Amino acid sequence: MEKFRLVFNQISLSEPNFEPGTLNDIFMIIDFQAHLFPEAYLAEMKRLDGAVILEEPDPHSGMRYFYDKQLKCRINTATLQGQNIGRRLEHMDHLGIDIHVLTIPAPGADRFESRAAVQIAHVANDAIAEIARKHPKRFIGFFTLPTSDIKASLAELERSVNELGLRGFGCFANLNGQALDREELFPIYERLAKYKLPVYIHPTAPLATEAVGIDIMPTLIFGWAFDSTVAMTRLVYGRVLERFPEINWVVADVGGVLAFFAQRAINIYTGRTEEIRHKYGLKENPLDSFRRFYVDTADHPASTLRCVKDFFTADRMVLGTNYPYGPEEGCVLVKNSLKAIDGLELNPTDKEKILGGNAARILGIGAA
Repeated sequence: MEKFRLVFNQISLSEPNFEPGTLNDIFMIIDFQAHLFPEAYLAEMKRLDGAVILEEPDPHSGMRYFYDKQLKCRINTATLQGQNIGRRLEHMDHLGIDIHVLTIPAPGADRFESRAAVQIAHVANDAIAEIARKHPKRFIGFFTLPTSDIKASLAELERSVNELGLRGFGCFANLNGQALDREELFPIYERLAKYKLPVYIHPTAPLATEAVGIDIMPTLIFGWAFDSTVAMTRLVYGRVLERFPEINWVVADVGGVLAFFAQRAINIYTGRTEEIRHKYGLKENPLDSFRRFYVDTADHPASTLRCVKDFFTADRMVLGTNYPYGPEEGCVLVKNSLKAIDGLELNPTDKEKILGGNAARILGIGAA
């Protein structure tokens, strides 16, 4: 490993002679935020015509959006890029990515009710599992759950793990408008803890969507970051992290704005420590709990990642790229993410941790 670190320290993504694909000759590179909308999943959503639908392309931009009937607004951008697995593998090879952790971005099965939720979870998880089964060295799949029905969620979790071989729960910052620290969800967390499975938290339509009230742009620009931060705070103060230490929680997009408001969190806790401990029953300092989250790097510049690293440290950061969103069939965001990590000017050990070592540990796989 030392010779690999020595070679890697001599490579810079910003150098003109850098060739994408070089890094995976050095050690394993794992992209923790690699999305997919399987064709079967979208077809099932159309058939159900349920709480969320996929709109026709916007006449001005050509973009496609998911529309939430209850919220009466768009909640996420859709992309059909990445569905061609052969093409995805070509991109991964060219860019030096060894493994994609496959998750379905919002909306997941949580936005649907009763049988529709169960059905769309089945279809989504089957599709992800099939890809991982065909390419076990390149893809690790996470499952979605029909969380409107806890009993059905537990059954689908068991099926996903024991029959499909999926390796974690692709969760959202809220589940159909409900916070993640609700005790109704604890049976799911107990089962995840039993299997020592990670939870990947990705933003979705924020709890404040209706209050914001001007469609998707505030959601995409800052709403998701706000909702992820709320989710992390509730998981800490709701004592979920304390109760389920076996679960590794990975939060998309640098963990919202927590790293940027860390001093406020420190000041608030320092000024009312006993009050907070008494009110919430916390056994550990919540600041220590916040630092137990892992966060991915997608798609932020080095200046942002420096702040994130100051709070979470390199031990709690994983590569994320938001592939396949963006130009060049999703490749631009991957290049940006790799360049940003290179721009941190990390020592070889920390760079290895962020690019693959931490993710390998979370996923229970051996890094080369």
